[in-house]
Amino acid sequence: MNKTVVLELCDLKKSFKVATTNEIKIFEKIHLSLKSSELVGIIAPSGTGKTSLLNISGLLDQATGGSVRILGQDTKTMTAEKRNLIRRNHIGFVFQSSNLLNEFNAVENVALSRIIKGYNFHDSLDYSRKLLSKVGLEERLHNRPLELSGGEQQRIAICRAIANDPQLLLADEPTGNLDQENSTLVFDLLVSMVKQKKVSALVATHNLDLIRKMDRVLKLTKTGLVSI
Repeated sequence: MNKTVVLELCDLKKSFKVATTNEIKIFEKIHLSLKSSELVGIIAPSGTGKTSLLNISGLLDQATGGSVRILGQDTKTMTAEKRNLIRRNHIGFVFQSSNLLNEFNAVENVALSRIIKGYNFHDSLDYSRKLLSKVGLEERLHNRPLELSGGEQQRIAICRAIANDPQLLLADEPTGNLDQENSTLVFDLLVSMVKQKKVSALVATHNLDLIRKMDRVLKLTKTGLVSI
């Protein structure tokens, strides 16, 4: 059975203007087809543009050229409102820093993504409690981010990213700020939840031990993505 293409990048380019005449090319000729339930890793030297690539894929930034299609929809000519709706309804993000909101506790941080999508308030809180309990945080439900370790914060961030039932998950160095033990724990959790929820995931990481757990791995260069 053919799988749905969740994310498609076609001839993607990204560059920046410097002053009025010079242009710095970040990357070009990027082609990618990410199918449903597929876990793809991206490795890249620093400065190659993996964060830019993930931000463009998640409609947080716009490419200089080429197209981004999500669930078959070409986002190039969409209004900002339509792009926001796609982000809200279909995409989850995990960043290197957890980016949790310090004024909310763990349950509230996770529940927010469901509430924003339109789920019932009380049902969202209940769902979030159960999700956090599954990742070993049943004793931390009412703690705020500053009261938690880095590993605990990233576990919450992963729960938040999948709480709104996304079809596409984008993770940018999700274990980059963690020690080896916590990196393995958090990454195994990410892979497990992606597989369990049947989410398509694009994950950038420098950790070669972790990258081996992907369905396939691509190297980002200035002139494209190369299978390794």
